[in-house]
Amino acid sequence: MGETTVTKTLKASVVGLTKSKRDCLDFEYDGFQWWMLFGVDKGILSCYKAAKGYKQKVAKYKEYPLPIDARFIREWFRERNNSIADYWIKIPSSKRRGVGLWLPLKFHQPIPENFEIREAKIIHNGGKYYFHLCVSISAQKSYFPKTMLGVDLGLRHPATVVDFMTRHTYFLGEKLKQVKGKYFYLRRKLGQEKNIKQIKKMRNKERRKTKTLLHQLSRLIVNLAKELKAILIIGHLKGIRKDSKGRKFNRKVGSMPYYSLSHFIEYKAREVGVPTVFVNEHNTSKTCSVCGGMGSRRGNWFSCSVCGFGDNADRNAAFNIARRGSSHVLELGVEASAQKLVKLKEQASTTQRLLVCN
Repeated sequence: MGETTVTKTLKASVVGLTKSKRDCLDFEYDGFQWWMLFGVDKGILSCYKAAKGYKQKVAKYKEYPLPIDARFIREWFRERNNSIADYWIKIPSSKRRGVGLWLPLKFHQPIPENFEIREAKIIHNGGKYYFHLCVSISAQKSYFPKTMLGVDLGLRHPATVVDFMTRHTYFLGEKLKQVKGKYFYLRRKLGQEKNIKQIKKMRNKERRKTKTLLHQLSRLIVNLAKELKAILIIGHLKGIRKDSKGRKFNRKVGSMPYYSLSHFIEYKAREVGVPTVFVNEHNTSKTCSVCGGMGSRRGNWFSCSVCGFGDNADRNAAFNIARRGSSHVLELGVEASAQKLVKLKEQASTTQRLLVCN
């Protein structure tokens, strides 16, 4: 549980470009595409040509981001609090040899105080340029967990979080579900009208909205875990898309970005020192969280055929996920907290059985 580093990408918009600067940037970016796709030299600098791999035998017909060497960023990345932008970067330009091209940057998130530059690239999307800066930062030291939060990723509730000790439940991600449903029906309507151009235009907007909501949802879960000094136990959904449960179910499962949400939670948790464990979530929605027996799920309600316990199916699954994760706590090196968690786990299970019997 020592200090580790986390790699993250800081995204910024290239703003306030004059016509001459845009022409220079367009020349480098378009020339790089010709070089990567067809090996045609339009006069770009050798520092950009070096990005083409010697083993590249077949051209992949896609748009390649313009790479910026890390040594240029270390020397020419500046903080200037002026009216145009707070940060600036100078990149090499074949049309401004020896002078370079200064680009004003507006970052989409706060810049960490201490970071190590790894790499950077410039992306062109929707007529605008974006600067992606990949950095390494020191992650905070993990704490000793006082409780466990089970996280179940599903359809009715994109993320269900349960406190293992109190069974307090948080149903999160309703807005994400609404956005995915809204754009599905819009695509279907536009498809019936054969409006392919509008469908392609809408796709990028949906992707941006979804990614923003995923970042917000993952940050909310991580902040909750940090506030409660909890370890996050997340259900691993490997193989869920292989299960055939009807066309509508498969369509919804295929459209939900479970992997992205899990990935965002994991790296955000590592950044702030929140311990995270992934467990197999197989049959967690069909297993009773009180007696451990097998039950049945109808809609969003779980019923145990052994002890008669009934509960919200997502809450029941999240609690089972947290229980499975308790066996991993010892592996994290938090012996004192692990012993306390095991004792509280036994007390919680006993209390639940008494409630059911009464």
